[in-house]
Amino acid sequence: MTAGVEAAPVASPTEETRPRGVVVTGAAQGLGRAIAQGFAEAGAAVVGVDLSDAVAPLGTGHDAVVGDAGDAAVLGRAVARAAELGGGLATFVANAGVTSPGETVGYPLSEWDRLLDVNLRAAFVGAQVVRQALGPGGSIVMVSSICAVQGFAARASYCASKAGIEGLVRSLAVEWGADGIRVNAVAPGTVATDMQRAMMASGRASAQRYLDRIPMDRFGEPSEIADAVVYLASPRASYVTGVVLPVDGGWAVGGLPARA
Repeated sequence: MTAGVEAAPVASPTEETRPRGVVVTGAAQGLGRAIAQGFAEAGAAVVGVDLSDAVAPLGTGHDAVVGDAGDAAVLGRAVARAAELGGGLATFVANAGVTSPGETVGYPLSEWDRLLDVNLRAAFVGAQVVRQALGPGGSIVMVSSICAVQGFAARASYCASKAGIEGLVRSLAVEWGADGIRVNAVAPGTVATDMQRAMMASGRASAQRYLDRIPMDRFGEPSEIADAVVYLASPRASYVTGVVLPVDGGWAVGGLPARA
């Protein structure tokens, strides 16, 4: 703070008046389901969004919307319901994502477009929609990946989409910071989800090849990613914005291993 200049007081909502509504996209399974459960356990009113009709309310005080996470009308319904249940919208989590590995030469442009639509465009549309419902203290958390900063062969579309997420987070954090809206991301490494198991079953990577790069020598659990998302959305992270938090067991900083 500049010497001699006092910060203007900022009114903070009490626990009783703070909005509790949370919208999580891609909430039918995997990370999205774990993130939704994490918010519910923290006392939020959660509305999950997923294209799959497997998405379901987590119980009384929660709800679910079946539809495309990149459709502004679908997101608008989810936001309205979360605000109704939670006394206002507190957080939007852009988690919906897909992967489709393949060699770059000959990779179908239709698949490139699909990944960019689901992984990046939907996050942008979501931010546009929810910004109108978020007040000071509100937050957006997007799910990136270690693939945003590391090169993974035959994953060009996925890596590009996640790098785009991180650029989007930084831009929105600066644009909306003065309005009291925080925008952050988590960047998971290898996590024990159905998507990860399918990747290994494809033969493009083995469990051991992943473990060789993880200093903690294990896969992460979906609940560990959820904990990081809930933290970034919480008042405990009230001065944190524009950050991409790696949750990867040390992969991003790995150099030489501890053991030969």
